[in-house]
Amino acid sequence: MSCISSFFIRQENMFILDGKLLVWLFSFIFIHLIHTTTLAQPEFLSYFCESAANYTVNSPYHRNLNITLSTLPTTNNGFGFYNRTIGQGNNDTVHSIALCRGDVNPDVCQSCLNDSIVKLRQLCPNQKEAIGYYDYCVVKYSNQVILGSTRIKFYVYLANSQNATDIDRFNGALGPLMKDLRGNASAGGPLRKFASGSTAGPDFSMIYGLVQCTPDLSELDCDSCLEDAINRIALWFNGKIGGRILLPMCTFRYENYRFFNQSATVIPPSPPPVLQPSPPIARPSPPPGMDSEHVWLSFLKQLLTYWIFEK
Repeated sequence: MSCISSFFIRQENMFILDGKLLVWLFSFIFIHLIHTTTLAQPEFLSYFCESAANYTVNSPYHRNLNITLSTLPTTNNGFGFYNRTIGQGNNDTVHSIALCRGDVNPDVCQSCLNDSIVKLRQLCPNQKEAIGYYDYCVVKYSNQVILGSTRIKFYVYLANSQNATDIDRFNGALGPLMKDLRGNASAGGPLRKFASGSTAGPDFSMIYGLVQCTPDLSELDCDSCLEDAINRIALWFNGKIGGRILLPMCTFRYENYRFFNQSATVIPPSPPPVLQPSPPIARPSPPPGMDSEHVWLSFLKQLLTYWIFEK
């Protein structure tokens, strides 16, 4: 009997041990999945954490930042521009913006935005200001006002290592292309300031370009930002077959291959105003017993009498 009892006790202990092992295994898998989902974000092209101002965990700024970034993806203006501000205008106010490249599809834009928010919080865990650049989007948050700002702290520039075979002819074709794109993007209106295009380069090659501003900039500010950035081609990319400059409020890129989506949705032109027909001129209604012909004869008679006797 004791042997049988010992057998069941051992079996029960093994069952408890197996149960604990199963719980531990599921917990490990769950934690691993969370860890993988959180950390397996793609690397930024560039990012920056401003160390001038920091916040502490569970501080008002920390809580506002959590609310701002969690709701930022719901503020799409319809063309990939997002902005959200939480706070009362004090040091704990959080300003945030995000801009997707004008040629990407909505699902790619949303994925890029979500990745940026996760990655930026990891890389800048307690800084009040941070910015991250992906190929398809840029995200920035700060305790300073961002909308409409043209302040440039630093430039991010990336260059193709290959040189053009004929630098003068390459630059001669690139310059007019970027100038045209700059003008088109600046005049894009309050919803999207984006332009892309191509031109023939030397030796039967093609040059492709893309420029964009955040749509909160005025036409003049967008044009000035792009002009300043494009003028740096001669300084940093002279002779390179590709290059880009990244700024929070404007960006450009050019390559000798097509890197953008030419079938991107464009803003439809505003419909022409609907012209309302003029209201009909009211004609005098005849008194009872008098038709319209008699009314007009009476009116002409009165007019003639006035003209004879008053003149």
